[in-house]
Amino acid sequence: MSKSNVNIAVLGAGNIGSAVIVRLLNVDNSLLNITVKKVLVADLNKDRSLDKKLLTDNIDDIINDDEIDVVIEVLGGINPGKEYIKTVLTSGKSVITANKDIIADCGKELIELAQEHKTNLYFEAAVAAGIPVLKPLIESLRTEELTRVSGIINGTSNYILTAMEEGSSYEDALKEAQELGYAEPDPTNDVEGIDAKYKAIILSMICFGATPVADAVFTKGISDITKEDFSWAKRLGKTIKLVAVVENEEGFNARVTPVLLDTKHPLASIRGALNAVVVEGENINQLVFSGPGAGAEPTASAIIGDVLSACHQINSKQSNWYPLRENKHGEKDFDEVLSSWFLRLSVADEPGVLAEIAGTLGENSVSIESVIQEGRGDKAELVLITHEAPEKALETSLMQLTALSSVSKITSTLRVYS
Repeated sequence: MSKSNVNIAVLGAGNIGSAVIVRLLNVDNSLLNITVKKVLVADLNKDRSLDKKLLTDNIDDIINDDEIDVVIEVLGGINPGKEYIKTVLTSGKSVITANKDIIADCGKELIELAQEHKTNLYFEAAVAAGIPVLKPLIESLRTEELTRVSGIINGTSNYILTAMEEGSSYEDALKEAQELGYAEPDPTNDVEGIDAKYKAIILSMICFGATPVADAVFTKGISDITKEDFSWAKRLGKTIKLVAVVENEEGFNARVTPVLLDTKHPLASIRGALNAVVVEGENINQLVFSGPGAGAEPTASAIIGDVLSACHQINSKQSNWYPLRENKHGEKDFDEVLSSWFLRLSVADEPGVLAEIAGTLGENSVSIESVIQEGRGDKAELVLITHEAPEKALETSLMQLTALSSVSKITSTLRVYS
């Protein structure tokens, strides 16, 4: 395709779609010579600040228009966007999407469609909105042997945890996040780690060639975190973050959990609704990408960057995708992952309690790295940090500790990031 002008269609005109359209209509023509030709909407009669001649409620008006070169999908949800993207790629048009749900669900299939039809698929905004992390992973770092990619990739949960670190309760921090528009009325996807899980699945595919199903990604959210947990984190020189980890050392595993994180770690300084991704590899040591990970304007910025890439790629008649990485090391079940745990236990104030607890842990080959004894009487408390051990051994130990007469309550458990 050799042409001086690139015609674009946008599927969806909600918050993100509208931000994208405004940016497209105001792009400097010396940089990109583009025309917005069609906008797919559900309701043609809704008041919009758009030329009504651009609007259509029929996807076929876009698919069957040979003059349209690039289609931007910002509908949200999996359906009908997934089928639209498949059809558009099959027709040979380039696709740009910010839809993490679709890419997590069938990203590999869509990439293979783009390769088969010698067209392009971009989704920079699907993982960290305005942070340009996927393009470096896909292109600049394609030949690097990556070992681990970890990140704070949900701005809502990070905003809440930051507020709690500053003294708010979970409930107050969530209410504030909702009032500011960071959290939905139903915040489940954000606070229970589901949103971060989908993004971790995308990173798994890009970084390690793994395509885990959602149920295979161990996921725990932040709704059980308390102000007391943050008090203990501060005493230990740590903070608490919801961190997604995808790694491929002695087997691939992906997981999303709240962790105790040393305050010197790069992710510890990521505050508020910001996101960050840390990439580790044999030759690159550690790279850190950080910035705004949510919101219409940062997402639109990433999409416009993808538009620029697509416009330069169109003339090549080749897909923008190198062959995906292969998962060479197989899968590692979460039970086999090595973790260190922070345990806070309400215990009987009597001799031999620590020895009994240590013995129970030892039966499962779990050793104690440090211990703090607090309080007297019915306020007696033990705070333990274990050495690394398999998750299965730690979970078994936890169940056995709950059965001890000397342990009245397991107040808190957190994994310690290492």
